[in-house]
Amino acid sequence: MNVPRITVVTPSYNQGRYLEQTIRSVLDQGYGNLEYIICDGGSTDDSVDVIKKYETRLAWWSTGKDRGQTDAINKGLSRATGDLVTFINSDDILYPGSLATASRAFAEGHEWITGWAMFLEADGGEWPQLPEAYKRRFDWFYCNPISQQGTFWAGRLTRELGKFREDMHFGFDYEFWMRMIFKGNMMPHLIRRCMGGYRLHEASKTVSQYEKFKVEFKAVREEYWSFLTAEEQASVIRKRKRKDAELSRTMGWKAMREGDLVAAREHARKLFKSDRFSVEAWRLMYCAMRGK
Repeated sequence: MNVPRITVVTPSYNQGRYLEQTIRSVLDQGYGNLEYIICDGGSTDDSVDVIKKYETRLAWWSTGKDRGQTDAINKGLSRATGDLVTFINSDDILYPGSLATASRAFAEGHEWITGWAMFLEADGGEWPQLPEAYKRRFDWFYCNPISQQGTFWAGRLTRELGKFREDMHFGFDYEFWMRMIFKGNMMPHLIRRCMGGYRLHEASKTVSQYEKFKVEFKAVREEYWSFLTAEEQASVIRKRKRKDAELSRTMGWKAMREGDLVAAREHARKLFKSDRFSVEAWRLMYCAMRGK
């Protein structure tokens, strides 16, 4: 029985500490029709030595200066011949059986497949990142609800919709999901299992540069805002106000407990602005102004 070809691309740069585990997480699954591509950005640690150790099992690999993560991924996608494609960063892992699971879903007719991922902490701790509700298009305007480490898509979608945007370095996967929704007119099929692991460490972008993710995510939402109907836009605005109010309420009482009246009053003003008719908004404002 023929199984779909799956292309996995790993962008690599100075993550030799984790790279071998990443490579083994892909190769050790023993998937029978795998095309594994590694694009290294000219690492100065032992990454290239690690890659060479497995080069006979790779479809292609390269090393040399590039323009960053998205350039490296796109370089690999340009060579991809897989029916299904994905990328896994050089400090993350695919979970055992994820390739076979994605393959079965694709054979059943699903062209965008996602599961959940496990956050892997430096001290060995683990906790799941579960997909949030995303059955409606406008749900995607609250957050990026799925994990890249657990997501596969049909190779034809990259060819038809384009590769990742190289002007983005933090929200490029989120932008591609939005492109598939609003330009490809599709939604992901959920696999109810862990498909990958997402490592958190001091050098990871999620830990060290989280604020930059927020900036690019906001830009993506603004770009696709006009694709929503007026009713969908109103739903997003209402939910944003509720979330903003909840955050202001939580942070306001936290500041009160810590005795930071300046911060408490600022959060109280924000809560009052977004939810001025609630008892909680008046209560927080009263306590913050009185200082107790």
